[in-house]
Amino acid sequence: MIDYHVHTRLCNHAHGTMAQYIECAIEKGLSEICFLDHLTLNEKGCDLSMGIDDVPLYLYAVRRLGETYQGRISVKAGLEVDFTPAHAETAARVLEQFSFDVIGGSVHFVEEANIVSSKRNAAGAPPPDAAFYDHYLDLLDMMLDYSCFDVICHLDVVRKFGLQPPVEFFDKMDEILTKIKYKGIAVEINSRGLSHPAGTVYPDTAIIKRCFEKNIPVTFGSDAHRPEEVGRYFKETVSLLKSAGFQNITGFSRRSRYEIPI
Repeated sequence: MIDYHVHTRLCNHAHGTMAQYIECAIEKGLSEICFLDHLTLNEKGCDLSMGIDDVPLYLYAVRRLGETYQGRISVKAGLEVDFTPAHAETAARVLEQFSFDVIGGSVHFVEEANIVSSKRNAAGAPPPDAAFYDHYLDLLDMMLDYSCFDVICHLDVVRKFGLQPPVEFFDKMDEILTKIKYKGIAVEINSRGLSHPAGTVYPDTAIIKRCFEKNIPVTFGSDAHRPEEVGRYFKETVSLLKSAGFQNITGFSRRSRYEIPI
């Protein structure tokens, strides 16, 4: 099994050393681990992300650890790029300069508001309206117009705080999935949702089934922010994927995709 979504202290909200994450992955019998730390250029989120100047050091550190642990586990290097239209071109130029294994794309900001912030979504906050969900889908659609992404992370993270989107959201999501298939991009099955009020992996089971029906490749990520979270819920996630029809998940090496049996 693999874990393709692991953070580091460079994002300023994760704990533990990179080596500790790798050691936990080995203890859990994982064959691959991929660091996928945040690159957020939005001014309202850059305090929870490495900066552009940190990217070379980050990549070097992961590659060195890959050499150290060679033969025990495959260590991959990636970035989770937070998509905002105003910074998309800058992010694309940064990515062109480096040789990562995989680039994940995610949407954390809608109308300049951090949609995954616990403070913003505290008890008593007004529920999002239909326009909010439409805007989120529009941002996903715009993100897919860029060729720099290999994986879409936590596709329906708008469910994080337990609120169910309207039926129309899932109908429109089907159009997003069609575009994902056309662009040849994988969807991340993110198990962190099992520890959120959402109570399920991202994306929703119905969306996972549609991914299988559309022959969209999927990969697995725990979204670990602590070493002990690496590979968390992967047994449950494998069972879920098998029930949807999947027999393989997707790995990456220098942006090239390959299949791994589950």
